[in-house]
Amino acid sequence: MEKRQNTTPDLATWPTRKSMVRHGLAMNLPWLAFVNVSFALMLLLRNVLFGDVDTLLRTTQHLALMVDTSMLGIIIISAALLIMAWRHIAGISIVLFICSLLWALCGYLLITIVQLPHAWPIFVVLLLAGMTALYFYPSGLLAFVIPLWLSLPVSSIALNQSVNLRFAVIWLVFTLILICGRYILLSWFEEAWRRNQQNQRLILRLDALAHLDALTQTANRRAMETVLENAVDQNKAFSLIMLDVDYFKLYNDTYGHQAGDDCLTRVAQVLKKSVRTPHDVVSRYGGEEFVVILFDCPENMAEQVAVRIQDGLRTAAIPHSASKVSGVVTASMGIAAMEEGLAGTEIIARADAALYRAKDAGRDRWSH
Repeated sequence: MEKRQNTTPDLATWPTRKSMVRHGLAMNLPWLAFVNVSFALMLLLRNVLFGDVDTLLRTTQHLALMVDTSMLGIIIISAALLIMAWRHIAGISIVLFICSLLWALCGYLLITIVQLPHAWPIFVVLLLAGMTALYFYPSGLLAFVIPLWLSLPVSSIALNQSVNLRFAVIWLVFTLILICGRYILLSWFEEAWRRNQQNQRLILRLDALAHLDALTQTANRRAMETVLENAVDQNKAFSLIMLDVDYFKLYNDTYGHQAGDDCLTRVAQVLKKSVRTPHDVVSRYGGEEFVVILFDCPENMAEQVAVRIQDGLRTAAIPHSASKVSGVVTASMGIAAMEEGLAGTEIIARADAALYRAKDAGRDRWSH
Protein backbone atom coordinates (compact mmCIF):
# COMPACT_ATOMS: atom_id res chain seq x y z
CA MET A 1 0.00 0.00 0.00
CA GLU A 2 1.46 3.32 -1.03
CA LYS A 3 2.51 5.52 1.86
CA ARG A 4 0.63 8.76 2.28
CA GLN A 5 2.36 11.79 3.71
CA ASN A 6 0.50 13.79 6.33
CA THR A 7 0.20 17.39 5.26
CA THR A 8 -0.40 20.35 7.54
CA PRO A 9 -3.32 22.58 6.54
CA ASP A 10 -2.32 26.01 5.26
CA LEU A 11 -5.10 27.65 7.29
CA ALA A 12 -3.80 29.08 10.55
CA THR A 13 -5.90 27.22 13.11
CA TRP A 14 -5.45 26.40 16.77
CA PRO A 15 -7.35 23.62 18.58
CA THR A 16 -7.76 25.62 21.81
CA ARG A 17 -7.68 29.23 22.93
CA LYS A 18 -4.63 28.39 25.04
CA SER A 19 -2.69 27.25 21.96
CA MET A 20 -3.66 30.48 20.18
CA VAL A 21 -2.34 32.50 23.14
CA ARG A 22 0.91 30.50 23.03
CA HIS A 23 1.22 31.32 19.34
CA GLY A 24 0.61 34.99 20.10
CA LEU A 25 3.32 34.98 22.77
CA ALA A 26 5.76 33.30 20.38
CA MET A 27 5.06 36.10 17.88
CA ASN A 28 5.00 39.09 20.27
CA LEU A 29 7.55 38.35 23.00
CA PRO A 30 10.56 38.67 20.65
CA TRP A 31 9.41 42.21 19.82
CA LEU A 32 8.91 43.07 23.51
CA ALA A 33 12.33 41.61 24.27
CA PHE A 34 13.80 43.77 21.50
CA VAL A 35 12.25 46.90 23.05
CA ASN A 36 13.60 45.95 26.48
CA VAL A 37 17.08 45.21 25.18
CA SER A 38 17.16 48.41 23.09
CA PHE A 39 16.42 50.65 26.06
CA ALA A 40 18.68 48.61 28.34
CA LEU A 41 21.60 48.99 25.92
CA MET A 42 20.84 52.69 25.60
CA LEU A 43 21.22 53.11 29.37
CA LEU A 44 24.23 50.81 29.56
CA LEU A 45 26.02 52.76 26.82
CA ARG A 46 24.80 56.19 28.00
CA ASN A 47 28.33 57.54 28.49
CA VAL A 48 29.27 56.49 24.95
CA LEU A 49 26.08 57.70 23.25
CA PHE A 50 25.60 60.97 25.12
CA GLY A 51 29.10 61.87 26.26
CA ASP A 52 30.19 61.44 29.87
CA VAL A 53 26.61 61.81 31.12
CA ASP A 54 27.35 60.27 34.55
CA THR A 55 29.84 63.04 35.31
CA LEU A 56 27.49 65.68 33.95
CA LEU A 57 24.62 64.47 36.14
CA ARG A 58 26.95 63.75 39.07
CA THR A 59 25.86 60.14 39.24
CA THR A 60 27.53 58.27 42.08
CA GLN A 61 29.46 55.10 41.36
CA HIS A 62 27.08 53.10 43.53
CA LEU A 63 24.03 54.39 41.64
CA ALA A 64 25.69 53.78 38.26
CA LEU A 65 26.48 50.21 39.32
CA MET A 66 22.85 49.60 40.34
CA VAL A 67 21.58 50.92 36.99
CA ASP A 68 24.14 48.89 35.00
CA THR A 69 23.36 45.71 36.97
CA SER A 70 19.63 46.21 36.42
CA MET A 71 20.16 46.70 32.68
CA LEU A 72 22.31 43.56 32.39
CA GLY A 73 19.60 41.66 34.27
CA ILE A 74 16.95 42.94 31.84
CA ILE A 75 19.05 41.83 28.85
CA ILE A 76 19.47 38.34 30.34
CA ILE A 77 15.77 38.13 31.18
CA SER A 78 14.85 39.25 27.65
CA ALA A 79 16.97 36.43 26.24
CA ALA A 80 15.19 34.02 28.61
CA LEU A 81 11.81 35.30 27.37
CA LEU A 82 12.83 34.50 23.78
CA ILE A 83 13.69 30.92 24.73
CA MET A 84 10.54 30.48 26.83
CA ALA A 85 8.31 31.78 24.02
CA TRP A 86 10.01 29.54 21.46
CA ARG A 87 9.94 26.40 23.63
CA HIS A 88 6.56 27.14 25.27
CA ILE A 89 8.09 27.03 28.75
CA ALA A 90 5.83 27.88 31.69
CA GLY A 91 6.57 30.80 34.00
CA ILE A 92 6.56 33.66 31.50
CA SER A 93 4.48 35.86 33.82
CA ILE A 94 7.02 35.48 36.64
CA VAL A 95 9.90 36.43 34.34
CA LEU A 96 7.95 39.43 33.03
CA PHE A 97 7.28 40.53 36.62
CA ILE A 98 11.00 40.36 37.50
CA CYS A 99 11.85 42.33 34.35
CA SER A 100 9.28 44.99 35.26
CA LEU A 101 10.59 45.21 38.84
CA LEU A 102 14.08 45.92 37.52
CA TRP A 103 12.70 48.63 35.25
CA ALA A 104 10.64 50.06 38.13
CA LEU A 105 13.70 50.20 40.39
CA CYS A 106 15.81 51.80 37.67
CA GLY A 107 13.04 54.27 36.81
CA TYR A 108 12.65 55.33 40.43
CA LEU A 109 16.40 55.92 40.77
CA LEU A 110 16.69 57.88 37.49
CA ILE A 111 13.66 60.08 38.24
CA THR A 112 14.12 60.78 41.96
CA ILE A 113 17.90 60.81 42.36
CA VAL A 114 19.37 61.60 38.92
CA GLN A 115 16.24 63.59 37.95
CA LEU A 116 16.68 62.55 34.34
CA PRO A 117 13.81 64.00 32.27
CA HIS A 118 14.29 61.44 29.49
CA ALA A 119 13.33 58.63 31.89
CA TRP A 120 9.61 59.48 31.70
CA PRO A 121 9.13 58.83 27.94
CA ILE A 122 11.25 55.66 28.15
CA PHE A 123 8.97 54.10 30.74
CA VAL A 124 5.80 55.31 29.02
CA VAL A 125 7.00 53.58 25.83
CA LEU A 126 7.72 50.42 27.84
CA LEU A 127 4.17 50.46 29.24
CA LEU A 128 2.69 50.88 25.76
CA ALA A 129 4.96 48.13 24.39
CA GLY A 130 3.90 45.79 27.19
CA MET A 131 0.22 46.47 26.57
CA THR A 132 0.61 45.97 22.80
CA ALA A 133 2.54 42.71 23.13
CA LEU A 134 0.57 41.15 26.00
CA TYR A 135 -3.00 42.47 25.69
CA PHE A 136 -4.37 38.92 25.12
CA TYR A 137 -2.40 37.41 28.03
CA PRO A 138 -3.84 38.97 31.23
CA SER A 139 -1.47 37.42 33.78
CA GLY A 140 1.61 38.43 31.79
CA LEU A 141 0.19 41.87 31.05
CA LEU A 142 -0.48 42.62 34.72
CA ALA A 143 2.90 41.18 35.74
CA PHE A 144 4.74 43.50 33.34
CA VAL A 145 2.60 46.64 33.60
CA ILE A 146 1.76 46.97 37.31
CA PRO A 147 5.31 47.49 38.73
CA LEU A 148 6.09 50.02 35.98
CA TRP A 149 2.70 51.71 36.27
CA LEU A 150 3.06 52.11 40.03
CA SER A 151 6.69 53.22 39.95
CA LEU A 152 6.02 56.42 37.99
CA PRO A 153 3.42 58.00 40.32
CA VAL A 154 5.48 56.85 43.32
CA SER A 155 8.53 58.52 41.77
CA SER A 156 6.50 61.69 41.15
CA ILE A 157 5.35 61.82 44.78
CA ALA A 158 8.90 61.22 46.03
CA LEU A 159 10.29 63.88 43.68
CA ASN A 160 7.70 66.55 44.54
CA GLN A 161 7.20 65.54 48.18
CA SER A 162 3.43 65.57 47.43
CA VAL A 163 0.82 64.58 44.87
CA ASN A 164 1.28 66.69 41.73
CA LEU A 165 -2.22 67.45 40.45
CA ARG A 166 -1.13 67.99 36.85
CA PHE A 167 0.78 64.72 36.87
CA ALA A 168 -2.23 62.93 38.41
CA VAL A 169 -4.52 64.16 35.62
CA ILE A 170 -2.01 63.23 32.91
CA TRP A 171 -1.45 59.84 34.50
CA LEU A 172 -5.19 59.18 34.71
CA VAL A 173 -5.61 60.03 31.02
CA PHE A 174 -2.66 57.79 30.11
CA THR A 175 -4.14 54.95 32.18
CA LEU A 176 -7.43 55.29 30.31
CA ILE A 177 -5.48 55.18 27.03
CA LEU A 178 -3.87 51.90 28.13
CA ILE A 179 -7.20 50.36 29.19
CA CYS A 180 -9.10 51.47 26.07
CA GLY A 181 -6.22 50.44 23.80
CA ARG A 182 -6.16 47.00 25.33
CA TYR A 183 -9.94 46.69 24.94
CA ILE A 184 -9.74 47.55 21.23
CA LEU A 185 -6.86 45.15 20.58
CA LEU A 186 -8.59 42.41 22.57
CA SER A 187 -11.74 42.79 20.46
CA TRP A 188 -9.63 41.99 17.38
CA PHE A 189 -8.14 38.98 19.18
CA GLU A 190 -11.65 37.74 20.03
CA GLU A 191 -12.67 38.16 16.39
CA ALA A 192 -9.59 36.17 15.31
CA TRP A 193 -10.53 33.43 17.81
CA ARG A 194 -14.10 33.26 16.45
CA ARG A 195 -12.77 32.97 12.92
CA ASN A 196 -10.37 30.28 14.10
CA GLN A 197 -13.29 28.27 15.52
CA GLN A 198 -15.17 28.66 12.24
CA ASN A 199 -12.10 27.42 10.36
CA GLN A 200 -11.83 24.46 12.74
CA ARG A 201 -15.45 23.48 12.13
CA LEU A 202 -14.97 23.86 8.37
CA ILE A 203 -11.82 21.72 8.40
CA LEU A 204 -13.56 19.02 10.46
CA ARG A 205 -16.47 18.96 8.02
CA LEU A 206 -14.18 18.78 5.00
CA ASP A 207 -12.09 16.08 6.67
CA ALA A 208 -15.20 14.05 7.46
CA LEU A 209 -16.42 14.39 3.87
CA ALA A 210 -13.00 13.39 2.53
CA HIS A 211 -13.03 10.17 4.58
CA LEU A 212 -16.71 9.27 4.35
CA ASP A 213 -18.60 7.33 1.73
CA ALA A 214 -21.51 9.60 0.90
CA LEU A 215 -23.96 6.79 0.13
CA THR A 216 -23.44 4.38 3.03
CA GLN A 217 -22.07 6.85 5.62
CA THR A 218 -19.21 4.45 6.32
CA ALA A 219 -15.49 5.13 5.94
CA ASN A 220 -14.42 5.33 2.31
CA ARG A 221 -11.62 3.27 0.80
CA ARG A 222 -9.02 6.01 1.32
CA ALA A 223 -9.84 6.26 5.03
CA MET A 224 -9.78 2.48 5.42
CA GLU A 225 -6.38 2.23 3.75
CA THR A 226 -5.01 4.93 6.08
CA VAL A 227 -6.33 3.11 9.17
CA LEU A 228 -4.98 -0.20 7.90
CA GLU A 229 -1.58 1.32 7.10
CA ASN A 230 -1.32 2.88 10.56
CA ALA A 231 -2.34 -0.39 12.23
CA VAL A 232 0.35 -2.31 10.35
CA ASP A 233 2.99 0.36 11.09
CA GLN A 234 2.12 0.28 14.81
CA ASN A 235 1.96 -3.52 14.86
CA LYS A 236 -1.63 -3.53 16.17
CA ALA A 237 -3.46 -6.84 16.30
CA PHE A 238 -6.57 -7.01 14.11
CA SER A 239 -8.65 -9.22 11.86
CA LEU A 240 -10.16 -8.10 8.57
CA ILE A 241 -13.39 -9.18 6.89
CA MET A 242 -13.94 -8.51 3.20
CA LEU A 243 -17.62 -8.74 2.27
CA ASP A 244 -19.37 -8.87 -1.08
CA VAL A 245 -23.16 -8.64 -1.54
CA ASP A 246 -24.25 -11.79 -3.37
CA TYR A 247 -25.59 -11.32 -6.91
CA PHE A 248 -25.75 -7.57 -6.56
CA LYS A 249 -25.69 -7.01 -10.32
CA LEU A 250 -28.82 -9.10 -10.63
CA TYR A 251 -30.35 -7.04 -7.80
CA ASN A 252 -29.68 -3.81 -9.72
CA ASP A 253 -31.03 -5.32 -12.94
CA THR A 254 -34.19 -6.44 -11.15
CA TYR A 255 -34.97 -3.52 -8.85
CA GLY A 256 -33.06 -0.63 -10.40
CA HIS A 257 -30.02 1.35 -9.31
CA GLN A 258 -31.92 3.51 -6.81
CA ALA A 259 -33.07 0.39 -5.00
CA GLY A 260 -29.49 -0.89 -5.26
CA ASP A 261 -28.25 2.20 -3.44
CA ASP A 262 -30.87 1.69 -0.75
CA CYS A 263 -29.80 -1.93 -0.42
CA LEU A 264 -26.14 -0.99 0.12
CA THR A 265 -27.19 1.57 2.74
CA ARG A 266 -29.14 -1.08 4.66
CA VAL A 267 -26.25 -3.55 4.40
CA ALA A 268 -23.93 -0.90 5.81
CA GLN A 269 -26.32 -0.42 8.75
CA VAL A 270 -26.18 -4.14 9.45
CA LEU A 271 -22.38 -4.05 9.41
CA LYS A 272 -22.26 -1.12 11.85
CA LYS A 273 -24.55 -2.98 14.25
CA SER A 274 -22.52 -6.19 13.96
CA VAL A 275 -19.09 -4.85 14.99
CA ARG A 276 -18.02 -5.05 18.61
CA THR A 277 -16.65 -1.60 19.55
CA PRO A 278 -16.66 1.97 18.17
CA HIS A 279 -12.96 1.48 17.32
CA ASP A 280 -13.78 -1.16 14.69
CA VAL A 281 -13.88 0.29 11.19
CA VAL A 282 -16.61 -0.36 8.63
CA SER A 283 -15.76 0.92 5.16
CA ARG A 284 -17.04 0.67 1.65
CA TYR A 285 -14.26 -0.80 -0.46
CA GLY A 286 -15.92 -0.28 -3.83
CA GLY A 287 -19.21 -1.10 -5.53
CA GLU A 288 -20.96 -3.75 -3.43
CA GLU A 289 -17.80 -4.64 -1.48
CA PHE A 290 -17.17 -3.68 2.15
CA VAL A 291 -14.19 -4.11 4.46
CA VAL A 292 -14.50 -4.44 8.24
CA ILE A 293 -11.39 -4.01 10.42
CA LEU A 294 -11.73 -5.54 13.90
CA PHE A 295 -9.01 -4.46 16.35
CA ASP A 296 -7.70 -6.79 19.06
CA CYS A 297 -9.78 -9.52 17.49
CA PRO A 298 -8.44 -13.04 16.78
CA GLU A 299 -9.84 -14.98 13.83
CA ASN A 300 -12.26 -17.02 15.95
CA MET A 301 -13.89 -13.81 17.23
CA ALA A 302 -13.96 -12.48 13.66
CA GLU A 303 -15.96 -15.58 12.77
CA GLN A 304 -18.52 -14.60 15.43
CA VAL A 305 -18.80 -11.15 13.85
CA ALA A 306 -19.31 -12.82 10.43
CA VAL A 307 -22.13 -14.89 11.94
CA ARG A 308 -23.70 -11.72 13.39
CA ILE A 309 -23.54 -10.12 9.94
CA GLN A 310 -25.31 -13.13 8.41
CA ASP A 311 -27.98 -13.05 11.13
CA GLY A 312 -28.36 -9.29 10.71
CA LEU A 313 -28.94 -9.61 6.96
CA ARG A 314 -31.53 -12.32 7.54
CA THR A 315 -33.28 -10.09 10.08
CA ALA A 316 -33.18 -7.14 7.67
CA ALA A 317 -34.79 -9.44 5.08
CA ILE A 318 -34.07 -7.23 2.06
CA PRO A 319 -35.97 -8.96 -0.78
CA HIS A 320 -33.80 -10.36 -3.60
CA SER A 321 -35.92 -12.46 -5.94
CA ALA A 322 -33.09 -12.77 -8.47
CA SER A 323 -30.64 -14.30 -5.97
CA LYS A 324 -29.62 -17.89 -6.61
CA VAL A 325 -29.00 -18.69 -2.94
CA SER A 326 -31.83 -17.00 -1.02
CA GLY A 327 -34.96 -14.92 -1.33
CA VAL A 328 -33.29 -12.11 0.61
CA VAL A 329 -29.99 -10.26 0.29
CA THR A 330 -27.01 -12.28 1.54
CA ALA A 331 -23.27 -11.76 1.55
CA SER A 332 -20.09 -13.76 1.10
CA MET A 333 -17.15 -12.98 3.36
CA GLY A 334 -13.43 -13.59 3.51
CA ILE A 335 -11.54 -13.37 6.81
CA ALA A 336 -7.82 -12.66 7.22
CA ALA A 337 -5.82 -11.88 10.34
CA MET A 338 -2.90 -9.49 10.77
CA GLU A 339 0.47 -11.24 10.75
CA GLU A 340 3.79 -9.61 11.55
CA GLY A 341 5.71 -8.80 8.39
CA LEU A 342 2.63 -8.61 6.17
CA ALA A 343 1.82 -5.32 4.46
CA GLY A 344 -1.70 -3.97 4.36
CA THR A 345 -2.07 -4.89 0.69
CA GLU A 346 -1.10 -8.50 1.48
CA ILE A 347 -3.73 -8.77 4.22
CA ILE A 348 -6.35 -7.35 1.85
CA ALA A 349 -5.24 -9.88 -0.80
CA ARG A 350 -5.61 -12.77 1.68
CA ALA A 351 -9.11 -11.64 2.65
CA ASP A 352 -10.01 -11.25 -1.02
CA ALA A 353 -8.80 -14.77 -1.78
CA ALA A 354 -10.84 -16.10 1.15
CA LEU A 355 -13.87 -14.20 -0.18
CA TYR A 356 -13.60 -15.95 -3.53
CA ARG A 357 -13.33 -19.32 -1.78
CA ALA A 358 -16.60 -18.51 -0.02
CA LYS A 359 -18.19 -17.63 -3.37
CA ASP A 360 -16.89 -20.83 -4.97
CA ALA A 361 -18.32 -22.83 -2.07
CA GLY A 362 -21.85 -21.57 -2.78
CA ARG A 363 -21.98 -17.98 -1.37
CA ASP A 364 -23.90 -16.78 1.72
CA ARG A 365 -21.01 -17.92 3.91
CA TRP A 366 -17.59 -16.95 5.13
CA SER A 367 -14.16 -18.50 4.61
CA HIS A 368 -10.52 -18.07 5.70
